[in-house]
Amino acid sequence: MSKAHVFGVLPLLLVAVSSCADKGGIQTSGAPQMVAAEQAMIFPPPGGPEIMAVINYNYTNAVKQDVLLRAQGTTSGQNYLKIELFGPQSQGNTVTDSLSFAGTRASQIAREIRKEFPGKRIAMSPEYLQNSYGAFSYAVGNGQGSDLCLYGWQEIRSKQDMRQGLRNLGKINVRARLCQPSATVQELLSLMYNFTITGNYTNPSWNPYGTPQAPDAGIGRSGNPIYPVTATSFPMQPGSQAPLPPPVASRRVSASANIMYQTPVAVAPGATAPAQPKVNVAIPSPLPQSQQAMRQETAVKPEKPVVIPSPECLSTNGSVQGCR
Repeated sequence: MSKAHVFGVLPLLLVAVSSCADKGGIQTSGAPQMVAAEQAMIFPPPGGPEIMAVINYNYTNAVKQDVLLRAQGTTSGQNYLKIELFGPQSQGNTVTDSLSFAGTRASQIAREIRKEFPGKRIAMSPEYLQNSYGAFSYAVGNGQGSDLCLYGWQEIRSKQDMRQGLRNLGKINVRARLCQPSATVQELLSLMYNFTITGNYTNPSWNPYGTPQAPDAGIGRSGNPIYPVTATSFPMQPGSQAPLPPPVASRRVSASANIMYQTPVAVAPGATAPAQPKVNVAIPSPLPQSQQAMRQETAVKPEKPVVIPSPECLSTNGSVQGCR
């Protein structure tokens, strides 16, 4: 067999061997992938909004998810919760690009708001707020029609003094967009107060939450009473999504008591309260009406006024001597 014939047969043999080893099928790249709702790494509060879809992105230094939420308003755009987890990614099935690890800046947030709400006046709030994961910020404004729209953002990262010796590393970015018709700011903020993060890296050095704080020193010690938690301590309860009204103390009034109440008037500090009319209170007698009538009938009535004579009219033996 000539050398030319051998070199001609060799490529055919290589193709045959490779075809036997290939099992077929389609190999996906690191492009966005749709995953099931139960695989979301961040969940809205109980009671909604409902999760419609979850899109997963893998990068060389992070994993990102867009959790799309059900929209009820007429404002264009999609309601969502977005999360970015920066950590040690495994090789394979990732895109070549990497997410920016830079901190969140006001100029960056302003660009994001303009992109999400083009032509709408969405203003950043100067309030300092915290949820279970730390501080967060938000912007709010009117959307289309009666919609009220909120854009929230949060960066979760341990303090610098906790990131010593390859401990408490990593970072989480959260974004939220929500528009609802005839909503209040408190209702929209419930999304930022009550979302739950379930995604994490198994690497022991990854912990963007930092070292857990020690329990209160007064726990278990005498002289430090702990009282039950009332509903008014949590103004942003999931489900209700509105501040709960303070409890009103019930007051029982006897039917026989004719008591007139007047609504209190708020008085500014330093001002003089306006004069209030007197309250007429008729207090009934503790005795039954039959006993009251009997007591009135048996009461002793004075007959005539008693005249006491002057001492000058008395004689030595105590008799009256003509004084009238």
